[in-house]
Amino acid sequence: MQNPDADEERHLAEEARRKAEEAQKEAQKRAERAAQKMEDAMKRAKLAQEQLKKAQAEAEKLKNQNKKT
Repeated sequence: MQNPDADEERHLAEEARRKAEEAQKEAQKRAERAAQKMEDAMKRAKLAQEQLKKAQAEAEKLKNQNKKT
């Protein structure tokens, strides 16, 4: 003879485990998306920094040309 309370306990424990696994997977997905966004932002920042350096070099070159004239 099975204990109905024990069956219910097992059912609830299994459901809680399943929900915990789903929450873990979702948290992992969110973390991966956040990491990708951060990586993309860092790439954009590096590109912007390179463009700024080029613009500063060009401005300095033009400034020096104007001094000569």
